[in-house]
Amino acid sequence: MRAAGISGSKNNQMRILFCLAVLMLCGCAKLAHLNELLTLKSVSDNQRQIQIYLEKQEKGFTKLKDDIKNNRLKQGQFKRSIISKYSEPVLIEKPEPENAGIKEILLYRHPTNYFKSDRVYLYFDESGRLVSWELKPADN
Repeated sequence: MRAAGISGSKNNQMRILFCLAVLMLCGCAKLAHLNELLTLKSVSDNQRQIQIYLEKQEKGFTKLKDDIKNNRLKQGQFKRSIISKYSEPVLIEKPEPENAGIKEILLYRHPTNYFKSDRVYLYFDESGRLVSWELKPADN
């Protein structure tokens, strides 16, 4: 009976040593590819940040169109207020000099449907106040 106990004890020790060896080898493989794993994690994190940004842009554009259609967008609002409410525009243009009274034009459109999206142009004067706007439907 004692011989069976010693044999069983050696088997348990061998199993434990085997498990430790496997864990150590797995750890070495992980360390050997640590830079690649960190790069993949960074890419994944960046993809999530991009998705959050696009969702915010889409929400802002949808709200802006809705506010225009329901007469909630008012003249005289400051550009910084508009941007904080509707998110960043896709483009900020400086108009031609003959376009008197307009200093900047902000363009909003859907963030990913570039060619099949309505466009909103917001026109600002020299003091940065909203003068007028234009909602152009998508060219289908």
